Amino acid sequence: MSTPASTSAPVGPHLLKDRDFLLFAGGQGASALGDALSKTALPLLVLALTGSGLHMGLIAMLSALPMVVLGVAAGAWADRFDRRRMMLWADVGRTLLVGAVPLAAVLGVPVLPVLYAIAVPVGALFAVFEAACLSCVPSLVGRERLGEANSLLSIGNALGYIVGPALAGLLVTGVGGAGTLGADALTFAASAATLMLIRRPLQAPREHAPVPMRGQVLEGFRFIAGHRLLRAALLYWAAITFFTSPVIICATYFIREDLGWSPGVLGSIIAVYAVGAIAGAVLASRIKEASIAVMCAGTVLGGVGLLVLSGTASLPLALGVVLLAGGGESLSAILYSTLRARLTPDELLGRVTTTAQVAAFSLKPLSVLVAGIALEATSGSVTLAVIALSCIAISTAFGIFSRRLPTASEPILTAPLTLEEVTQ
Repeated sequence: MSTPASTSAPVGPHLLKDRDFLLFAGGQGASALGDALSKTALPLLVLALTGSGLHMGLIAMLSALPMVVLGVAAGAWADRFDRRRMMLWADVGRTLLVGAVPLAAVLGVPVLPVLYAIAVPVGALFAVFEAACLSCVPSLVGRERLGEANSLLSIGNALGYIVGPALAGLLVTGVGGAGTLGADALTFAASAATLMLIRRPLQAPREHAPVPMRGQVLEGFRFIAGHRLLRAALLYWAAITFFTSPVIICATYFIREDLGWSPGVLGSIIAVYAVGAIAGAVLASRIKEASIAVMCAGTVLGGVGLLVLSGTASLPLALGVVLLAGGGESLSAILYSTLRARLTPDELLGRVTTTAQVAAFSLKPLSVLVAGIALEATSGSVTLAVIALSCIAISTAFGIFSRRLPTASEPILTAPLTLEEVTQ
C-alpha cells in the first residue's frame, strides 16, 4: 500500500513569504502574461498577413496537436527525469522559436512560413513544460499548502489575462504583431531565469528505480483505472471541458454578431471574467479540503452565469453574470486540480496529470467543430445556452453520483508493475 508521497517542502511561513514559491509564481505569472499577449497578437498578425480565418485555424490546430500526441509520454518523462531541467529547456526552446518571428520581420523574411514552422515544435515544448510544471507544485510547497498554492498561481494567471489583452493592443499598434510576439519570447526567458534560482527540489526522491517507459505509461493508466474517485473526477472534468472549450468562440460570436457590441465591450467582458476568476481563486484558497460538492457547485454557478448571459441584451447584467461565471469556473478548476494532485503519489503525478489533460483536451477539436456548426445553424445565444445547461446537468448528476464514491482522505492503493506486466 502506498499513499501520496510526502514532499521535502516545509510547512512554514505563508506562501507569499516563501522565496522559492514566489520565484516560481513570478515566472509562471510572466509566462501567463506572455500567453495573453500571444493569444491576442497572433490572430491579429495572421489576419494582417493573410486576411484568412483558415490560416488562423490551421496554425492553432498545429499548435494543439502535440499535446494530444505527446501528452501521456511527457507525463512519464516528468516522473522519470528532472522536472526542473524539462521546464528549463522547454522555456529556452520556446524563447528561441518564438523569438524567430520578430527576427524574421526585422530581416525581411516572410513571417507566415515562420509561424507555420514553429507551430508544432512550440506546441511540443508546451506539452513537455506543462507535464513538469503541473507535477512539481506539491513538491515545491508541500501537500498541506497545495490548495493555497494553486489559488495563488491561478490569481497570477488571471492577472495576466486582465493586463495582457490591453497591453497586446498597445504593442500591436506600436511595434506590430511580430514585435509583440517578441515580448512573449522574453516572458519564456523570464520563466527560465526564475527556475534556475529556485533552490528546493521539484520532485520527491525516488524509492526505487523507474520501470521502462512503456511500463511507466501502463502504471499511470492502471493507477487511474483502479482509483474510483480519481477516475470519476477525470471523466467528469473531460465532459465539462468538452462543453466549455468553445465558450470564448461562442461568446465572441454572441457579443459581436447577435448583439452587435463593439470589440471594446468584448475586451471589457473578458477583463471582468478574469476579475471573477481572481475572486474564485481567493475563495478556493480558503477551502481546507478539495470538496467534490463545492467543485460541482462552482461549475453550476458558472453555468448559471453563462445561461443568463445567453438571454440578455443588458451590458450591466452581462458584466455581472460574467463576473459570476468567472468566479464559479475558477473555483471549480482549482478544486479539481488540487483534488487530483492530493489523490496521486508524487512518483505518478506527471503521468496522471498529463493523462487527465489529454483526456480533457483531445476532444477539443471536435468540440469547437460542433460549436461552429451550432453557431451557423442556430445562434450564439442558443449555443451558449446549450453549453450552460449541459454543464449544469453534468455537474448536478456527478455531485449526486459522487456520494457513492470513497472520500479523498481514504488510502490510495498502488503497487509497482511486475516485469511480466511491463513486457506484455
